[in-house]
Amino acid sequence: MPRSITPAKVGPLPMQWVNRILLAALLAFAIAYLPQHVATGGSAEDLARVEKEHAALRRGNERLQGEIEALRAEIAALKRDPEEVARIAREDLNLIRPGEVVFEIRRDDKTKP
Repeated sequence: MPRSITPAKVGPLPMQWVNRILLAALLAFAIAYLPQHVATGGSAEDLARVEKEHAALRRGNERLQGEIEALRAEIAALKRDPEEVARIAREDLNLIRPGEVVFEIRRDDKTKP
């Protein structure tokens, strides 16, 4: 009796695997990106608003950097000059040295110079 020949099982072709991988990647991208894009609108107006906010934040940062530099200069002056410490104590804290007399002159609102 002749033996029947059965074809061997052949798996999917390599190109089919590539197609499946590409399809899975596309599906993953769509699942990750589309909800965010739909929720935010993704419009040019949103982009303009964000760019405007970004510019405002940069200006604020530059202003704060200037303040930081001024404070660093003040710290350096306080560390090296005791007269600067005395000036700040007098002006900001209204302190006086021992033995000093303070004369306070008050003016009425009616008699403005």
